Amino acid sequence: MYWRERGKLESTEFSFSQFRTPYLANYQGWAMFVDCDFLYLSDIKELIDLVNDQYPIMCAQHDYAPKETTKMDGAMQTVYPRKNWFSKVLYNCGHPKNRVLTPEVVNSELDAFLYWFQWLDDSEIESVPFVWKFLVGHNRVVEGDPSTVSKAIQYTLRAP
Repeated sequence: MYWRERGKLESTEFSFSQFRTPYLANYQGWAMFVDCDFLYLSDIKELIDLVNDQYPIMCAQHDYAPKETTKMDGAMQTVYPRKNWFSKVLYNCGHPKNRVLTPEVVNSELDAFLYWFQWLDDSEIESVPFVWKFLVGHNRVVEGDPSTVSKAIQYTLRAP
């Protein structure tokens, strides 16, 4: 199911695993891919209650440009559009647009096609509040504003 050669800019051999989520769910229902560097502080049911069947995917849409030059295990950091959007995605696996994510496509398409969600129109990517993907060192809690309090933290640089 995964025969893709690891590219020079890929942090791990499983860099494209998340894009197999709809296939692994047999293109049915909703499923969520989450990187391993998350800590949940709230009931995930609150996040699931946000799903909207109209959209193929939902994710936090950060405007994120890392300042660091290296990332996990000393891999080179790269900056590109929609950086970090794909590390937690709610997939509407039954949505017709996600049927394009076959093992053949995930193993052969350019990284930009996958990381930038190029199989979708921009209007088909629904935003999830950033508090469900609070990037350590990037997002900020505003004192007195409960809408900025993190519900899920992502440690993109390193675990605590």
